[in-house]
Amino acid sequence: MKIRALVCAPFAVVMRRTAMALMAVAGLSACAMMGQVRMGPVSKMLKPQPDLCGAAALIDVVGQPFTQLADYKLAGPLRVLWPGQEITDEVVPDRLNAEVTHDQLILRLSCG
Repeated sequence: MKIRALVCAPFAVVMRRTAMALMAVAGLSACAMMGQVRMGPVSKMLKPQPDLCGAAALIDVVGQPFTQLADYKLAGPLRVLWPGQEITDEVVPDRLNAEVTHDQLILRLSCG
């Protein structure tokens, strides 16, 4: 009977740890499916959005240093996207995305 207890106790510990690890993986998978964790390059992650951030009205600043955006009252937050930067697929409708060059010049403006 003592031998059985010695064999079963470690097995129970291993099973408990395995179950906890599987629950953690399942939880992370659920987050990824909700779109909160997915990441990728800017060109693949930014889908066209309605102009709720006022990007169309700021067309004159394209090609200018992104710091010029400080002169404008924006509808929502500003996200500056640098070359090679990865972003999440989270969409904030009134957020202005400013894709910039290494020289800090604005390449594109979009909402999301």
